[in-house]
Amino acid sequence: MKKIVFIICLIVSAQTVFSQSTETEIQNWYEILKHAKTPEEQVTAWSNISESYGYLGKPDSCRYASEQVLRIATESNQDLLLCRAYLYLGNYFSNVSDYKQALEYEFKSLKLAEKLDSLFDIWIATKEIGVNFKELKNFDEALKYLLKASSIVQRLGSEGVSLSNRTYTHLSEIYLELGQPDSALRYIQIANENTDRKSDDYGYARVLYIFAIVHQAKGDHDLAESYFKKCLQFSDEQNVYSPFVTSATRYGKYLYETGNYQESKMYALRGYFKAVEAKDKLLIANAASLLRKVYYASGQKDSSYFYSEIKEAYTDSVFSEQQRNQIQNLTFGRQLKELEDQELLLEAEKQRSQNIQYALIAVSILVLLILYLMLSRSFITNTKLIEYFGVVALLIVFEFLNLLLHPFLEKITHHNPLLMLLSLVSIAALLVPMHHKIEKWATSKLIEKNKRIRLAAARKTIQQLDGGGKDVVD
Repeated sequence: MKKIVFIICLIVSAQTVFSQSTETEIQNWYEILKHAKTPEEQVTAWSNISESYGYLGKPDSCRYASEQVLRIATESNQDLLLCRAYLYLGNYFSNVSDYKQALEYEFKSLKLAEKLDSLFDIWIATKEIGVNFKELKNFDEALKYLLKASSIVQRLGSEGVSLSNRTYTHLSEIYLELGQPDSALRYIQIANENTDRKSDDYGYARVLYIFAIVHQAKGDHDLAESYFKKCLQFSDEQNVYSPFVTSATRYGKYLYETGNYQESKMYALRGYFKAVEAKDKLLIANAASLLRKVYYASGQKDSSYFYSEIKEAYTDSVFSEQQRNQIQNLTFGRQLKELEDQELLLEAEKQRSQNIQYALIAVSILVLLILYLMLSRSFITNTKLIEYFGVVALLIVFEFLNLLLHPFLEKITHHNPLLMLLSLVSIAALLVPMHHKIEKWATSKLIEKNKRIRLAAARKTIQQLDGGGKDVVD
């Protein structure tokens, strides 16, 4: 009983320290947000706030911060910010295990990145898509996208070195899942060659852990044991929790299977307390599951029962959270869709306004041209030219009225295609007779003008001829 009380107190103490550290980080980002002047700075601050709330297990706050990221990016009307906002949203949905919506936003991010031809953004969107397919156990699709990400890393040259770890470690794990340990070893070796342990402690810890499980899959248990211990030592020194817990639990499981219960219990407990410190419920459940087996095999049934209860409690909690998040994400997804639709409507309205202006300019130019041809006192104009320009002007006027009245027609017809067609036909039926009358008037005026010009020219010629005749007689 005393042992159980001690463990509970240790759990609460660790969680409190972790929470205080992350809460401080969130407050720091809120301070940065207060002084952020550009949309880029605001997006960076909100995305980090969202990520921190995710670590604290506060999905509601995390969702709110993610929504702010999209709102700012949308209002800024910058494709690059929108591309990255979609990626952050994809990461949020991935963190709450909603991989379908995660993929939806990551594909949107990839589309914009390809439009911008930004290799870095193409790489990260492609890589995240591959990782989500890996989580869904769709290893063929995961391999397809991660190999594409690998080719982008190679195209980036020296700039891609820092990106290699996040690409090749996932490729190595996929090949392990596909039962190809030799290919897995090849890619983890490439990742190791391109990972700086000083600047990327998490990446290097992951490399050590994957080396361990690759050698374990190849049956080289001595090398596997060596890499497990290296990973645990390095992760503990750098306080990198995820590789530490997975390595401790995996190595503890190996020791349990070989009958070394004492050492297995030691490593399982180390992994368990680190998972508790990080508040990672799934890793807590995995470590507790191993501890339940180890204590039972050691004949300590009370402790085995205790960890069995913890394992069940955290497993149920993870499942309940996933279910709750999926339900809430339906509402969140709809809100995001409405925000995107609103932006599309604003963009369409802006485009419509521009088109109206272009139509007005075109009509004005044609009208001025026709008036010039009609009123010019020295230029004889072909009536066919007036008729041609008149038809063009009629079409532009019709398009102008269509653009101008389209929202109103959509509202009164409720988007009914047949009623919309009838409305446009009615407008055309009014325009055509008006066009014919104006054209007839313009033609008659033009003929009169041409007659006047020809008559004036004839008089001038006669006067010249008369004047020339007098000179001959003289």
